[in-house]
Amino acid sequence: MKKFSLHLFLIFFIVLIASCSKGVNKKKFSLLSSNNSGINFNNTLIENDTLNYFTYPYIYMGGGVSTGDINNDDLVDIYFTGNMVENKLYLNKGNMEFEDISNFSGIEGDNRWYTGSTMIDINNDGLLDIYCSVGGKFSPKNNELYINNGDKTFTESAKEYGIDDIGNSVQATFFDYDKDGDLDLYVANYPPTPFDAPNAYYYYKMQNVKDEESDNLYRNDNGVFTKVTDEAGLRSYGLTLSATIGDINNDSYPDIFVSNDFSSPDYMYINNQDGTFSDIIKESTSQTSFYGMGADIADFNNDFNLDYIQVDMDARDNRRSKANMASMNVDLFWSTVNYGFHYQYMHNTLQLNRGVFNGNKPFFSNVSRLSGISSTDWSWGPLFADFDNDGWKDIFISNGTRREINHRDYFNELKLRPMAKDSLLYYSQNIPSEPISNFIFKNNTDLSFSDVTKDWGLDLKNFSNGTAYADLDNDGDLEIIVNNIDQEAQIFENNSSHNYIKIKLKGSELNPFGIGARVFVKSNDLNQMQEMTLSRGFQSSVSPEFHFGLSNNTSIDLISIEWPNGNYYELINPGINQMITLDIKDSYSNKKTNIKAEDNLLFVSEKIVEHKHIENDYNDYDKEVLLPHQNSKLGPGIATGDINGDGLDDIVIGGAKDQPTSFYFQLTNGKFRNKSYGFSKEDSAYEDMDIILFDADNDGDNDCYIVSGGNEFDIDSPYLIDRFYINDGKGNLFKSANSIPDNSTSGMRVSANDFDKDGDLDLFVGGRVVPGNYPLPAESKLLINESDSKQVKFINADNSIFPFSDIGLVSSSVWTDYNNDSWDDLIVVGEWMPIKFYKNIQGTFIEDESFIDSDSTNGWWYDIVSEDFDNDGDMDLVVGNLGNNYKYQASSDETFDIYYNDFDENQSGDIVLSYYNDGD
Repeated sequence: MKKFSLHLFLIFFIVLIASCSKGVNKKKFSLLSSNNSGINFNNTLIENDTLNYFTYPYIYMGGGVSTGDINNDDLVDIYFTGNMVENKLYLNKGNMEFEDISNFSGIEGDNRWYTGSTMIDINNDGLLDIYCSVGGKFSPKNNELYINNGDKTFTESAKEYGIDDIGNSVQATFFDYDKDGDLDLYVANYPPTPFDAPNAYYYYKMQNVKDEESDNLYRNDNGVFTKVTDEAGLRSYGLTLSATIGDINNDSYPDIFVSNDFSSPDYMYINNQDGTFSDIIKESTSQTSFYGMGADIADFNNDFNLDYIQVDMDARDNRRSKANMASMNVDLFWSTVNYGFHYQYMHNTLQLNRGVFNGNKPFFSNVSRLSGISSTDWSWGPLFADFDNDGWKDIFISNGTRREINHRDYFNELKLRPMAKDSLLYYSQNIPSEPISNFIFKNNTDLSFSDVTKDWGLDLKNFSNGTAYADLDNDGDLEIIVNNIDQEAQIFENNSSHNYIKIKLKGSELNPFGIGARVFVKSNDLNQMQEMTLSRGFQSSVSPEFHFGLSNNTSIDLISIEWPNGNYYELINPGINQMITLDIKDSYSNKKTNIKAEDNLLFVSEKIVEHKHIENDYNDYDKEVLLPHQNSKLGPGIATGDINGDGLDDIVIGGAKDQPTSFYFQLTNGKFRNKSYGFSKEDSAYEDMDIILFDADNDGDNDCYIVSGGNEFDIDSPYLIDRFYINDGKGNLFKSANSIPDNSTSGMRVSANDFDKDGDLDLFVGGRVVPGNYPLPAESKLLINESDSKQVKFINADNSIFPFSDIGLVSSSVWTDYNNDSWDDLIVVGEWMPIKFYKNIQGTFIEDESFIDSDSTNGWWYDIVSEDFDNDGDMDLVVGNLGNNYKYQASSDETFDIYYNDFDENQSGDIVLSYYNDGD
């Protein structure tokens, strides 16, 4: 008996160890073998003499994925599109096993170049149909619609429904844009365009849009579709790679975000609620991606505003970046801006919805650098979804190009050799090819994401394009499905364990799956919102059901839904870890959800002066190619103060080179009028970096000091000398040439203080950069006020008072008594420098390195403010650094550095920037 017990204990102990070991080693995702799943679809490309990169450069865009339950057995099925192979439909048989019913079902297609696909119930019979987009080099290019017959077979019917669009289509999305209850259709088209087309080409095309080149909107008129692109104001030219739907301004009408490739601008179409749309991309965003690829819309920070992600081609790896990224083309960038195509940058954008401003327009902030997802290589399809069921949406991004068509070395070599027509296939097949990993990022709940690709088991290298997600095994977590080129499609099984709730919708007769509905889930401190839209990412669509992770929460307080028709419904305390169905028949009108978005509006923008800054045309990179940023565009300075003695603050705005300084006097009604001074025009050749209004001569009115600077002048240019203007007491300013020293230095900031306690204000003028010689700092100066009743006079402090002219690339300064000795000290911040403290010892200064560990404060500082913020009687400091929403990142362990030397020995200084790449 004892012997048996011992064996039983040993067996139990061994099993326990094995179980624990399995749990520890198991990744978040596991790749299913095609032998087990039955899914062996392979989007194989066979290049030939007539179809290769040189004859059709869009050959490597790949195919899409759609997920949905086509036979209503509560198991999600999968559809893949192929470019040169037949499309495939796999029926989910349960237990992660699938049956290929493509030939039987009649959805394989013909010899068309199939791109995107969307599952949608277009005829309102409760069965999901399939709409396929068609592109490619050869005709026919008509899109196709496969109607579900209810017996696992489909009938192609696009022409009968009026949606056999003939554009070079990439994807399509269904939504009820006119709120008449039925689903309309937007088709995204990518007209073939030379890769080296100049902006003038795009501009011409945008002014002369052909029918087959535009995206198209089709209105559903009782089951037959009518093209209403022109009537809706949507005729446009763009190399569209995705069109994503979402109510981004919370007015209950669906809007459209269109992601376009190359210089062709993206479009953000706000629904005007009258059947038309208006593009507000330049008003609602400060920048977009350049090579705009796939996009997705969702509320990733749980504030009930829809955000969006747009991916691009910026390599995360330094080697691949240098091998594939084209040389920085500043001229192209500014040409794109000047043509009105917006500010476009070659990296992913993660646009955080900040709320609605100025009427009905949302405003977005690009936080992709801050979030850590800006650079993911040649990316195609981004997806927001809660892959770990913690209640926060993560991001999956599909990656890879079958051949690296931007490989600089390869194509530079080709330019040196003649290419015969019969050799194009050879050269196409020899373009370098390197499979790369997809990416998945975990949401950290603070606007940042962590790259968990390897930790979660998704670090396999592929050529991936379309991608979708679905709970394929009904265990409450989302699997990932990927369509690859020249490799089998992949199914990644999700092994998450947190709690969840899944929701299906039973909508109206004309919208049975509730497209456009919003569902809110409140569970303890988790508040989430999702909107039903199916076409997501790139050339793909997801199953029409909601999935909400609940983390470790064991209950749900409230689920509420806003139906597209305006009705509402609330479900209190439903159970967790189940699929529930919300039926529109249970809804009611005139009551809104109890879960509300917070009002984040702190300030309201109001235009008070008619002023536009006009920056002069100067390209710093012509002389300094490796600059991290332009130094000629750091202005203008702005100052406020009462100039004319009426008790109202006036405004002074500096000008760029060749733009006069502007003066605006405030009126009693709060408006401003422009005040013209003769010297403004004469002094327009200067670059106004900073301005201060202060009483220099103690006569009771404000005089004006303007700091001159910039990077476009010669080192000893007279246009680098600051200017001083005396107020006559009546608001008239006169330039005083002899009041200040002729310091020819490129300045940045000025601050005033009576540091020597003699009763008048002295000035510290921080120098920025020696023109054309970044990062060499310009001289900084302390100007002592020696004015008397006869003249205003400032002189340079000598080294016995302030021996610190070579401070650094100064950005800002502040005077404050940080050591409480009754003498105001000077604190200076700048670029590539620590926060510097200059202690005032009764009118002379020493650098104080004991107050703070200067080595720990190295940064790119831009501003500093001193105030007693905690009301404890001493002065506190707020110092503004570059922040994390920037291309280069730095920490105490992985620093960002700059080296300056004449490396090529051509009598001119050069810079080298260095940063860590994945720890190296």
